Amino acid sequence: MKKILFLAVASTIALGSCSSNDNEENISTTIVGVWKPSMEKVISGSNGNILSTDNFDTCYKKSTFNFKANNTLTSNTYENVGGTCSNSGEDTMSYSYDYSNKKITIDGDEYEVISHTQNEFQLVGDYDDKNGDSIEDKVVLVLTR
Repeated sequence: MKKILFLAVASTIALGSCSSNDNEENISTTIVGVWKPSMEKVISGSNGNILSTDNFDTCYKKSTFNFKANNTLTSNTYENVGGTCSNSGEDTMSYSYDYSNKKITIDGDEYEVISHTQNEFQLVGDYDDKNGDSIEDKVVLVLTR
């Protein structure tokens, strides 16, 4: 669960957007605000195809990631513990977002941003060979507003 929390925290951005014509980043869409984890998807490293999508459970979806204008991120995470949905606590850390290079840095760790629109943010939380082809695949965290 710590890995999922870390992925979710990593999935938030400072500034960035998607234009209506060509998905280019645009400063008019901001990361500032509250985001919630939606799903995790795996993208093939060899051909870019989606290998799997997995919706998070109802408990984890209660988690929030609040990106503030002062470049601090406050996460409030929920997880199932012995069948009971429990609040795992609140953490505050710094973040910065380089929208032109599609990178977000959270608490000193840098992550690749796959896409960022007004209502959805996708970032790579991990690289792992999920399909056994000896090429690392992207494990993507999807956050929504």
